[in-house]
Amino acid sequence: MTLTSKINGKTKKNKEFKNILLSVEPEKEHYYTLSEKTPFSDEYITIVRNELADSQRSSLLGTAFDYLARFRIAQFLKREDVVNGMVAVKGFKKIRNYRLRESGEFLEDEYCISLGKKILEFVNDSTKPISSIFEEAVRLAKFDQINRIRVREGDLNLDYLLIDSAPHDIVGELDKLMLVFEEKFMIPEIITQKSKVVFNPQFGVGSALVDGADADIFIDGTLYDFKTSKDRTLKKNDNLQLIGYYLLNELAIKTLSQFDFKYIHMDIKRIAFFKARFGEIEYYNVGERLPYADVQLKQKLKEIAIHFKGKKIRPPHMFADLEEVDQILEEIRNWDT
Repeated sequence: MTLTSKINGKTKKNKEFKNILLSVEPEKEHYYTLSEKTPFSDEYITIVRNELADSQRSSLLGTAFDYLARFRIAQFLKREDVVNGMVAVKGFKKIRNYRLRESGEFLEDEYCISLGKKILEFVNDSTKPISSIFEEAVRLAKFDQINRIRVREGDLNLDYLLIDSAPHDIVGELDKLMLVFEEKFMIPEIITQKSKVVFNPQFGVGSALVDGADADIFIDGTLYDFKTSKDRTLKKNDNLQLIGYYLLNELAIKTLSQFDFKYIHMDIKRIAFFKARFGEIEYYNVGERLPYADVQLKQKLKEIAIHFKGKKIRPPHMFADLEEVDQILEEIRNWDT
């Protein structure tokens, strides 16, 4: 049960959690754009048309784009840690275990390691074009999707996952989308050599409580979500997901100092969508709308802690101090707001 599945879930508990987020849902009118166009409006100009045949291909394209965008930023910053903690690795392990059970053959980790090496070669060589790792990004996207969905083992197509080349239509659109990304996102107003960047950020205890929550990227106080949809509108669940990340991050900060939950500190001032097909960025100043001194934010953190009371947390490793985590969460539950 991840943050996304909790927002989309139909159980009573999921609806209770969603209601916590709904009470602080960002209003459309409070977003603004870097281009000064009206957010989520017909003022946006479509630069890259969606010509993919179905939603499954569109989903694969979106995940591949997420990886490519992070890899391009890593190349700009010379940051090899972009390959750390990739969700795709978990998907690869699921495929590896399936192959072992089905055929008795062990899929060597070198397969996945070789993908990582190609990514690092790109990151460390500024002369390499982003197109040189399109195949690798699509492969990682396939692994990523396998990890995020429940599939019956018999449904795993190993040729598709491990051998088949990236579809030509997806590669063609990735090429166009990355040109837009270079022009509209890789600019000094958004990122510089001195920027603080967290790749694929997670939210410590907050992520553990929802059994998984990871965003696209954090840059200089802004948490970005990359979107390749042709839809200009603000989707409610996307909106709730971003504000959910913000709240989980605030909870992570409150339970940070003594525990290792693979959390990198982020002071999130803004949440934002980058609409790749339009080259538009929509910002929401969550730090102004929901500052920590505000009683409402403290109340939301309290409600989340209460909601997950009794939840058995799965730590990233055996050395995490769960007893003290529970103690701090109990203190939050008893806050006087």
